[in-house]
Order: sequence, then structure tokens, then C-alpha cells
Amino acid sequence: MRNMMYHFVGQAEELKGIDFDGFCQQLDYLENKYSADGVALTFDHGTIDHIEIVAPELERRGLRGIFFILTMIPEELRVPSIDKQRFLEADFRLQLARMLCDELYIDYEPEQARDYLSAYSFYSLEERYLRYLRDQFIPPRVYDSVIGTMFEKAFGDEKSFCMKHYLGWHHIYQLHKRGHVIGSHSHYHWGDKADYSRSLQLIDAVLGQKTRLVSYPNGFKRITDDELRDLEVETAYISSEPGMDPFRAGRADCNQFSMD
Repeated sequence: MRNMMYHFVGQAEELKGIDFDGFCQQLDYLENKYSADGVALTFDHGTIDHIEIVAPELERRGLRGIFFILTMIPEELRVPSIDKQRFLEADFRLQLARMLCDELYIDYEPEQARDYLSAYSFYSLEERYLRYLRDQFIPPRVYDSVIGTMFEKAFGDEKSFCMKHYLGWHHIYQLHKRGHVIGSHSHYHWGDKADYSRSLQLIDAVLGQKTRLVSYPNGFKRITDDELRDLEVETAYISSEPGMDPFRAGRADCNQFSMD
């Protein structure tokens, strides 16, 4: 089985997604190379393009997707910090790391991150540095607070933003009824047992049946195999090659690359 991972499709290029033409070209390639049941097309976070752009194109081709929902968004109308960062980067791009340093009175030293996340060749040095600060240097609560303040200044009311840019529960139910698969990307984009448990319960209540597919936030596994069994999870998708555990399914990151 070939597992493909997408986030934004057909939105602003600066969001580090894939444009619609590129998405269609990838689907053409996959359809020519593999049978329909030999490919899993997965989409994380639950942005509005998944029902406005992705689902219609898949359905036109007789395909169905797996949509991993970050349930804090439809349930609480809150934007996760990582998405706030992405939308800010779309507007400010290479300046965001410097802006963050200025907010926190940190010396701006991007060379510290030259080798960070080296597997992701599409990141600029400034983008690597931002992620280095986020992951290795700034305490998570401090980072989330500062990014949240910057997001509110740039985009206004968070609830209104969610309603415009993300799937609501009614959209998610529609996707389910149209034959697509709904999975969990956790509730708060953390991914421990409690986080997945809450997310799965919310999804199950909306769909009226159990869903037992998950994807790991940021590719980090923060849940044990025994905990996955307790939650009756069948498969856990991650943006890397499969490991040795019985749940993990690796995915190819298709957000920015052609299938040449």
C-alpha cells in the first residue's frame, strides 16, 4: 500500500501546500501506476479546501480519501498553534523568525539551525530557524502565547477564522456520508492517549460509528502500543517510513513535490 500525505490543496502557495494542478498531476500519476486499492490518500487537519477542492476531484475520479481531523477546531473553534504559525508564515514568510525573536528579546541567530530538519530540503534557513526555536529553544507555552498574539493581530477573531478556513462538524459528516474515511489527528495536536481518546469520542459521536484510524501530530509518537490497543486503533499514519510497531504506516509527503 502506498500512503500519501497532504495538508493544504489549492490554496495560497505560501502555505506550503500543493496547487490544484499539481494535485491533479499527482493523482494522474498514481492512477496510472497503482490500482485504486493500492493507494491511500490522506489529508491532515481538516481545512476547508478538503471539502471544497479535494473531495470533488477525488469523487470525479471514483476515489475516496482519509481525512484526519484535528477535533479542537470544529469542537472549540480554535486554531492550533502550528496552523497559526503556517498562516503567519504565508503573510510574513522569512521575517517571522526575526519577528518572534524581537517579541521575546532573543538574539536572531539563524545559523544555529542550518542542519535542523535537514530531511526537509524545501525549508529555507529562516524557516528551519523558526522551527528550531519552536521545538528546541522556546518553552511550548511561551511559543504558543506569542504566536497566538501575533495571529490575532494579523487575522482577527479566531472563531470567525475557523468557520471560514476549516471544516465544521457538518462538513465532516458530509464527507463521511459521501464515502470518505474520517480519522483522528488528535484533539490538541499533541497525540497522547487522553488527547486521542477525546478526539475519537467526538468523531464517533458525530459519525454514529467507530473510527479507528489516527495520524501522529508532527510525526511524533507520544502514545504506546498498549494505549493504541486500548483505544482500538487499527492503523497510525506517520510522515516517514514504517517502523517495527504493529500500527505504524509510513506516508510520502506530497504537499510540495511532483511525482516525476
